[in-house]
Amino acid sequence: MSDAQYAYEQGLQAGGGQGLAAPSPRIVDAMNKWSGSFFKLTLPSGLGTKATIKSIEDEGAKVLSMGMYLGHRSANVTAVPYDGARYEGHTMKDESEGTLWMYNTDLPDGFAPAAGERFFVSLGKTHKCHQCRGQGRVRCSSCGGRVRWTERRGDNIIEKVCSCGDGKQNCGSCAGFGEMLQGLDVSTKYFFDERKDKEYSGRLPENLLMGSAGNLIFQHTADFERRVIAEAIDGFEPEEFDRLMRDTHHQLKSAATSSVGDKMVNPQILHGLIDGYFRGIPNPVAANKRLAEEILPVRMKCEVTDVPVQAVKYEYKGKDYSLYVYGNSGAVWTEGEKPSEFTWKLGVLLGVIGAILLLILIAALVK
Repeated sequence: MSDAQYAYEQGLQAGGGQGLAAPSPRIVDAMNKWSGSFFKLTLPSGLGTKATIKSIEDEGAKVLSMGMYLGHRSANVTAVPYDGARYEGHTMKDESEGTLWMYNTDLPDGFAPAAGERFFVSLGKTHKCHQCRGQGRVRCSSCGGRVRWTERRGDNIIEKVCSCGDGKQNCGSCAGFGEMLQGLDVSTKYFFDERKDKEYSGRLPENLLMGSAGNLIFQHTADFERRVIAEAIDGFEPEEFDRLMRDTHHQLKSAATSSVGDKMVNPQILHGLIDGYFRGIPNPVAANKRLAEEILPVRMKCEVTDVPVQAVKYEYKGKDYSLYVYGNSGAVWTEGEKPSEFTWKLGVLLGVIGAILLLILIAALVK
């Protein structure tokens, strides 16, 4: 029995002790799955079972996800056919005080991206149709204004008569009315603007950590719906957004203080992450272009996820190696040297390549 194996077994008998780390099913399974991949040709399969685990260090990563659900409305100046009657749809009475969020606002639940309302807002102005110059009629597209004409088919001459009757048709732009009503074509979409931060000082790359599933230990949602809609009627201003964020910041930290104790999380770590988020968040309302591009904050969500990250040191055939096991799925990452030997996977690949080359050679000889 090797010294390493003896120390390993002594560690098991002593409940872990100062010897080698007791085998963790999570670590063993993760290493077996990782090494069992066929595409890791020279990595020995069943590495979790075959290797001697020397140490497992829990690095306890915390990932903060904060995001704001935003409504975005854009408007393009356009015109629609106008029949001269009183327009019964949305009408903007004063362009100097109007806002796109005065109309048809039905905020969706949750945080999923969604298409919102699309509608027309009259600006109360009309003009003659440019296409037909206010006549309502244009040259017929079928006959080009000829009404009657002849066509030759072989030795026969066929007389054609267009159904338009007078060589004209209703204008497609104004539907034959000759007048156009000016207004705004308004479209709405909702999206979740998410930002992430972390409390982690280990070597696992950030992109792997941030994309990993873990255990949700804190969640808080702040709904702005009633407040922002009331203010949006008069136009939601940048100062109102800043005030809203200050109130939300305070509420969120209070919720974190009352919740994290039971979750065994250092509240100062969480507070620091929350403070950093609010310091760095841009004011989307400040970029608003009234009656053209307008942003409305709907609700905010904060989540803290405990992502399991273990730094593992192990021995295989007398040589030391290290790796990381992370996320609920037990993914493996390693930046250093890995065990390498001739494996059955490599043997299978070489056998397949050899068979293909043999078939090619036989085919060439037959020719």
